[in-house]
Amino acid sequence: WYQRRVRKAVVSTQSTGGAVNPTACPAGNYCEEGAAEPTPCSAGHYCPAGSALPTPCPKNTYGEHTGLKSEDECTQCPQGKETFEEGSTSVDQCKSVSCSPGYYRDPQKGCQICPKGAFSTEENAASCTLCPKHQYNSVPGSVECMKCPDTAFTWSEGTDSFGGCIGPVIEACSGEDMTGSCDRYYDDNLNVTSTIRSVKVIKGEFELFNKTNHRGYLAKLTEQDGPTNVVDLEHVDVVRSFSPLLSDVFCSLDQGWKFRGSIRSTSKSGKACINWKRTPLADKATPNHYCQNPDGTNLADKPFCYISETETEECDIPSCIWNTDCFTGIGTQYRGKQATTEHGKNCNNWNSDFPHPHSYHSPEYNWAGVGDHKFCRNPSEEGKPWCYTTNVFWRWDYCSIPRCSRDSFDFYRF
Repeated sequence: WYQRRVRKAVVSTQSTGGAVNPTACPAGNYCEEGAAEPTPCSAGHYCPAGSALPTPCPKNTYGEHTGLKSEDECTQCPQGKETFEEGSTSVDQCKSVSCSPGYYRDPQKGCQICPKGAFSTEENAASCTLCPKHQYNSVPGSVECMKCPDTAFTWSEGTDSFGGCIGPVIEACSGEDMTGSCDRYYDDNLNVTSTIRSVKVIKGEFELFNKTNHRGYLAKLTEQDGPTNVVDLEHVDVVRSFSPLLSDVFCSLDQGWKFRGSIRSTSKSGKACINWKRTPLADKATPNHYCQNPDGTNLADKPFCYISETETEECDIPSCIWNTDCFTGIGTQYRGKQATTEHGKNCNNWNSDFPHPHSYHSPEYNWAGVGDHKFCRNPSEEGKPWCYTTNVFWRWDYCSIPRCSRDSFDFYRF
């Protein structure tokens, strides 16, 4: 009777004809189709119950013993070592492999290349580092990031292409109608050395000068002007230097009520802006879906947009440092809060006629930033920012504001 029971138990793992039934194969063994009996799982492999074939231990693990039943029974290589293939049978097959800069070490997968927008500088780095704001890289396996042009910025870390740098771009060609040899300029620190016969603003707004170093007569071009031949420019018959207009194009002055840049079409939280023509401010706003502040009162600190026909949200447009902490040109665009003069006099409110009557508080000078405040401005378009003083014996005075230079001031405040 005992012998008969044992014989039945053995037969239960077999299908008809004497072959082993793979679905009934015990863990730690595998049962190939047509095999007469289970085969113990070989070293470097594991066999869950019902295995028809052994499964190799993953890379960076090994299996010294036969009969392993699950992947968890494969042994992990020591820290800092890895295998080059699956199915390793000994710790001797775990080799020390150094992950070069530009790579990082994954505990399970070994050396992995850093993706675009990230980098590593050390051997065996635990992870890659995202490119900081205002930098980028577009090549996997990088050991550093490239800096965006001085007048450009990025919205976040991890920018993976030069196209992610937000800033002014102008294209200039040696032939008319954008033909011949063409180059793109991304910064305002370059003079033009070749003959230019046509230009096109790709992003932003530019002033074009007929002399080097932003001197001489100028012409202004925007994205909306499209391709333009130099012979058609007013006052300028040759182009020798460029300068982008940053204020209220790539950053905002005041409350952004003159901000006109087409650089952001999502709110600060990432919600899509709707077209202004669908909003209560349709009669004041430019009909597009970019961040604006068309009436100069809503969300007073920043440009904003409508994310629905009734709901607004602020945008993360940077504030201008140039023309806020310092002035450019003769200071007509200065919108800072300096309120004392070079001789230590206090500035008077522009809306006041006492002790010095004047006409600069009329609406026609709003373009110069004068209003119900006492900050230095230049509505006279002469010299540099100035103000009327509160001193009855001192009518007006220039203000002690530094001139903007890229050596001393950044362009944007975030």
